[in-house]
Amino acid sequence: MQLLENLNSRENLAELFAELNFKVGAEIGVERGYFSEFLIKTIPGLKLYCIDPWVPYGKVSKGRAARIWAQAQIRLVPYSNVVIIKKTSMDALSDIPDGFLDFVYIDGAHDFINVDQDIRCWSKKVRLGGIISGHDYVYLHRRNLGIIPAVDNFVKENNLSLHLTKDELPSWFWMKS
Repeated sequence: MQLLENLNSRENLAELFAELNFKVGAEIGVERGYFSEFLIKTIPGLKLYCIDPWVPYGKVSKGRAARIWAQAQIRLVPYSNVVIIKKTSMDALSDIPDGFLDFVYIDGAHDFINVDQDIRCWSKKVRLGGIISGHDYVYLHRRNLGIIPAVDNFVKENNLSLHLTKDELPSWFWMKS
């Protein structure tokens, strides 16, 4: 499909979602909500489920996690079409029916086990013809070492056509068929 080729950034991916007339999506791993807000502003009529536990992790202290949570609320609460789900991605699965989403954008924990789980479980939440996508298809200083292997493994297992944006921190995606 020509629309899936030559995307330069994740912002272009959001524009693709708008072109495809997607109306229901989820972002896994919202942090401060910058990309969530971009999705809401870019895709007319989008209902967006913003899923993140907003808890301390790695070098993120309890205080910093609380500040990140507060920033996300300030940014996203004003939008009536945003549903904030303060849970881990696995705990939030029961909040979304299978086949309900037009797209999911995965940007949560970046280790292999969590990325693999997110892809396998959240793919079920996306309808046929929808898009499974995520961020950071790149190796960065010992960070997100699990993204590329988890994505590549799933793509190979399911004989999928993987697409990547062309920016410094590429997004990965495929259409569910």
